[in-house]
Amino acid sequence: MVSVVKKLLPGAAGTAGTGGGDDDFNLVTSLYHFNGSNAAQNSTFLDSSDNNLTVTAGSDVPAQGTFSPFSKDSGKWSTHFDGASHLLWTHSDFTFGTGDFTVECFVYFTGNSSTSGGTFQLSTGNNDGTSPAMALRDSTGLTIYTSSGQKITGNNNTFAMGVWYHLAYVRASGVVRVYKDGALVTWNDGTTTATDTTNVSGTAMAVGRYYSDSYRLNGYISNFRVNKGTAVYTGAFTKPTVPLTDITNTKLIACSTNNHLLERSSGNKAITNTYGTPKTKPFSPFKNSAEYDPTVHGGSFLFTQNTNSYLYVSHATLFDFGTTDHCIEAWLYPTQTSFNTSWAMWASTIGVNQYWAYTNGGGNSAAAGFSSYPAGGYSASNAHILVPYTWNHCVFQNTGGYENWYLNGTRIYNVQNNPNHGSSATGMMFGRANNYASNYFYGGYMSDVRVTTGNNYNPYSNASTLTVPTAPLTKGSYTRLLLNGTNAGIIDSAGNTNIYVYGNTQLNTSVKKFGTASGKFDESGDYLVIRPSAYSQHVDLGIGPFTIEGWVYFNSSPTDGQGLFQFDNAILGSANGRGPALGTYNGTGKWHRYWGQVGDVARYDNVGDSAATPAATTWIHFAYVRDTSDVIKVYIDGTQIGNSITYNSDYTASNILTIGGYYSDSYLLNGYLDDFRITLKARYTSNFTVPDVQHPSI
Repeated sequence: MVSVVKKLLPGAAGTAGTGGGDDDFNLVTSLYHFNGSNAAQNSTFLDSSDNNLTVTAGSDVPAQGTFSPFSKDSGKWSTHFDGASHLLWTHSDFTFGTGDFTVECFVYFTGNSSTSGGTFQLSTGNNDGTSPAMALRDSTGLTIYTSSGQKITGNNNTFAMGVWYHLAYVRASGVVRVYKDGALVTWNDGTTTATDTTNVSGTAMAVGRYYSDSYRLNGYISNFRVNKGTAVYTGAFTKPTVPLTDITNTKLIACSTNNHLLERSSGNKAITNTYGTPKTKPFSPFKNSAEYDPTVHGGSFLFTQNTNSYLYVSHATLFDFGTTDHCIEAWLYPTQTSFNTSWAMWASTIGVNQYWAYTNGGGNSAAAGFSSYPAGGYSASNAHILVPYTWNHCVFQNTGGYENWYLNGTRIYNVQNNPNHGSSATGMMFGRANNYASNYFYGGYMSDVRVTTGNNYNPYSNASTLTVPTAPLTKGSYTRLLLNGTNAGIIDSAGNTNIYVYGNTQLNTSVKKFGTASGKFDESGDYLVIRPSAYSQHVDLGIGPFTIEGWVYFNSSPTDGQGLFQFDNAILGSANGRGPALGTYNGTGKWHRYWGQVGDVARYDNVGDSAATPAATTWIHFAYVRDTSDVIKVYIDGTQIGNSITYNSDYTASNILTIGGYYSDSYLLNGYLDDFRITLKARYTSNFTVPDVQHPSI
């Protein structure tokens, strides 16, 4: 969807140069190209079958995004750690005993103190660290912990900030060696080996920290791999140039896919816990090879496991299955490890009380697995529970007098039973059971929902296995409903942030600055929101420098107040915690900025009083910048307007981002936005030539 032609060079000038990327992409927290098909928006749910049925949502509208079973781009992503976050996996595979093992990863440091460089640590819990462990001591080298004690590297192993390094911690035949970019590391004592024959008994692998929560990483980790029983490297080697793979004895490969925070070894270990807000980023030593293409990568719907988070499709006859052959299938990615009343609904018919669900068993081990109603059949095996934080392909079919449940291609339940699945259904619901709204609902992602029905037809035969799809599902003559989730519309090209769409905010292909479209806002309830949640990343400006920029096109001269963006601790709120905001001032239509709030007093000024009123029906570049000296400036078309101000507030609490409005729903944009980008760096420190190409997405 995105064509990258040039890259923006770092520095005050900010001029466009030749090349294929952005040198500061690692500091980009949000990037909205607003590319896509006309009128697409995240809150519009499309039925791709020939029936083109209307899909409605509950008041807690499921978010749409680019995350799907087919959008992993495995190996070419990383996890960003902000100094207050880390990941934890707990498993017996990390009990290395006295044998060989290897822990390796790529790391990109953005902080060079001993308290900001924790890379990993094996422990028996979250904080009681044992060995092995590794951290950046400072720019002069590493701190390594073995069972025999601490080792520190010297000046011959310096580390630059903002560079990808490959680090490997290896124990081979009771001897520990550490490698940096394939070269053997020398300790300060002049040695290159450490004897370690200890029985390593830890079970918890912490990534992004060591020693305690006070020693977390500022930086990125990619392709974190653990091998138990193998010393992968026994001498100097060439630094890997491709993503790490699942080789013999691999127990973990993490921080390398946009598949949430899932690891991708054959063991598919679910993460034990996520601390703080580590973020998946399309940034790695290998970068991201493919832009999002809905026909190739699909999309998904995110349900928040409450009674108002669901999708509903109404029709008087299409879902009257009766005794006719039919099939209901979907991809499910649970983000909950337990479910209300043990059950989680993923589909139900309305009017005849037909349910398709799975359960974690609860107190009734006999009910573990999958279940359908009214047949009452279920798979009584705990092995058939969906794995949290991984995509599970689920199929229920009624064919030839048999009912079958399939999980990831294997039939887990089969019964010769042909109940009447209703002849008066009025619709279908996904993510919730209508008659059990207070108890039975789904939490997580759902993708590629397809319903087929017809005598003597079924997409899968009555066999013990089926072929799991490797691409988004397509429609056929018997397809009654198909929800691919491919109409993601407005997406964040800097990560997998879920965007909440309000009003009729949509893409428009006729008015655009770059690419295929822009974001259209009609001043009547239209705006976008990025907010913290259990399922979504968010934007945090913190205490450092940043640049908020983009292009705006006003439909008419903005004599009223129109907001471009706002950071706050509320959506379009005037509550305490207001952060940066930019728009036009009500009454004059000239530029107006906010930068903070003390108590109930907002800090703002009419920054455009000395500048011209923004022109209508033309593209205007805006940039709101705070530099390393806490100086805040606003640039319009590359020229500073208004005064510079100094404000050193911590914007961490102002982490709800509204795009297309500020202050209240009376101050919304009437026009278009394009190429909206946030970078945790002052890209511009003086007047500059505005970019003449689309911002690079890598």
